[in-house]
Order: sequence, then structure tokens, then C-alpha cells
Amino acid sequence: MVLPILIGSGVTLIAVSLQSAVRAWNVYKTLSPIAIAKLNGIYIKENHSLQTDLKFQSNRLNPILKQQLEQYYGGFHLRMNESEALLILNISTEEIKTLDDTMLKRKYRKALIQNHPDKGGSPYMATKINEARELLSKSMLIRKD
Repeated sequence: MVLPILIGSGVTLIAVSLQSAVRAWNVYKTLSPIAIAKLNGIYIKENHSLQTDLKFQSNRLNPILKQQLEQYYGGFHLRMNESEALLILNISTEEIKTLDDTMLKRKYRKALIQNHPDKGGSPYMATKINEARELLSKSMLIRKD
């Protein structure tokens, strides 16, 4: 009588553990490198020179390979991540250091005005801009002072 209860408890414990691991992995896949650094307690020094755009840069790569990596082919991911949201709202890496609610609101308004469906823009693009704002407003990149 006790054995089925122990087996059921064990199976439930394993299922809950796997479910939480899958959820954590999905969240981890959508984080940008800066967000991962913040989660691990690594803070970027102000004098550290960051790249001015979101493209990959390294001096140790073959120039042809470097050129292929820096190309942005366009399109959207199935699930938006923070780096894609930053691209959509045109937030540079230098602006990430001081990103707060007011800057996010200003960037969102500018992007939406340029792409609003009533002004000839795409409804799909307006949806993506709204999704980018929602994602970044819940992100760890926003300074909460």
C-alpha cells in the first residue's frame, strides 16, 4: 500500500523538476549576454570600450568570417529576445548602460510614430514594436532607481 504512494510521489517530483528545468532553459535562451552578466554579478566598467552597434566584432577572426557574422539578414525570431527588441527600438549598446523607463518610452514612441499603420506603416511591425517594449519593460536591463 505504501509502495504505490512512494512511486507516485517520486514520479511527481521528477516531473516537476523537469518542468522547471525546461522553463529555466527557455528563459536562459532568450537572455542577452549583458543580462546574463548582470545575473551573474558581473558589471561592465564605464571605461571598458563597448562596440557601438549590436554586431559581432573580434580582431582574432578571419576577415571573411567576420564579415559573414556581422551581416544581419533581417526577419524575426519566433520568440523575441532582448537583443532583437533592442534592434527593433534602435537602442545602441552605449544607451543600454543608462536605459530606464523614460528612455524606453521615448524610443518606443519614436519607433511607433515611424511605423504606425495609420501613417502607412505595417500593422505587423507595430505589433513587433509593442512586443519589444513589453519585453524590455520586464527585462533586467531597465534601471529601476
